Order: sequence, then C-alpha cells, then structure tokens
Amino acid sequence: MTKPDKDVISKERITELKSMSIGFYGTIHGITEDHYEALVLITMIHMMLWMNHRTPGSSTKAMLNDYSQNFLENMEQNEAIEKGQMQ
Repeated sequence: MTKPDKDVISKERITELKSMSIGFYGTIHGITEDHYEALVLITMIHMMLWMNHRTPGSSTKAMLNDYSQNFLENMEQNEAIEKGQMQ
C-alpha cells in the first residue's frame, strides 16, 4: 500500500473533515450504550470500508501498519495542539 503525498488533502478540507468526524463521533456516542460499544462499532465500520474498498492486492498487514503510524502521528499532533505547541 502506498502512502499518498502529504498535500493530497488541503488544510481547508482537513478542517472540514475534522468537523465532520466530531459530528460523527457525537452520533455514534449517542446511539451506543458505552464507550467500548462505540469502539467496536467504529472497528466494524473500518473493517467494512477496508473489505469493500481496498486497492486490489494490498495487504491487511500493511494497512494496519500504516494505520498505526498515522494514528500515532495524529495523536502526537493533537496533543501538541492542545498544549499550544503547534498551530
């Protein structure tokens, strides 16, 4: 699986996507009984997206490695933003 260029999604679109994700999170939080159930639901949605839309020949292991790396980078960036270290 190849990683797209860093500028594939504009900063404006990232802002829109973040707003949409906050809304989506609120919806899922509202329809589930607890946080674990919400986590399971998100995992199931991610799995369905992967199974139905992955690039032919791409491995699940490579996707998970990429996902983990992206998750860590996004988490670090969000923590830096919260601490006022990044804009």
